[in-house]
Amino acid sequence: MPSPPPSPGDPGPRDGQPGIEVRERAGCRPTIQVLPSGVVRVTAPPGTDIPSLLGKHAAWIRRKREEVLAVAGDRAGQEGRILLEGRFFRLEAGPSCGIRGDEGVVSYTTPAELKAFLKDRLVRDLLPRLERQASRMGLRFTGLSVREQRTRWASCSPSGGISVNLRILALPGPVREYLMVHELTHLFVPDHSKRYWKRVGEFYPDYRFAEEELKRYWILLEENSIWKVLRKI
Repeated sequence: MPSPPPSPGDPGPRDGQPGIEVRERAGCRPTIQVLPSGVVRVTAPPGTDIPSLLGKHAAWIRRKREEVLAVAGDRAGQEGRILLEGRFFRLEAGPSCGIRGDEGVVSYTTPAELKAFLKDRLVRDLLPRLERQASRMGLRFTGLSVREQRTRWASCSPSGGISVNLRILALPGPVREYLMVHELTHLFVPDHSKRYWKRVGEFYPDYRFAEEELKRYWILLEENSIWKVLRKI
């Protein structure tokens, strides 16, 4: 499955360095992550020389933060809107839940009912995509479920069960199509080896672009206030 960035955690900035989070964890290898917020998270054993570690990877950190900040520009002026199917929609309270694409409006009754409406919409969107791609690839899947996957877009069980993150509904149609190919390919190759990516390329030649889009949309969604609310329901 694609591997989006992990979610932000509890510790705040330390040592007077804005935008730096340090997590001490005994027995682990030092790691550096640039979160969707732009914060740099360091996870390392107690006593690690954090300034030296950051200095050693300064060029990589700078490049990753630039990528995150560039994506942040895509959500400028979209505060309070929900990202769906590659677009930002304005929320509007109403007697029922629905999407008026021509007006750029999502109507809702309660957050819980909106979430249920979106789950149903996602399943109805993905099932035909799965059936079409499985037939084309000569495979069978055994079911589709929507789950609260915190750090994954989707997953595929050895028996062919496809589990998806509700936030897939925020992606444009071609990227949703790619995710179905991505997961079904795991029925050929369970890992992400070179053999796996070669097989993916046979069924979705533009997979590298789709993978970059997945990273971009994950950053957008991590900072989208409406999706944060839906995740807590």
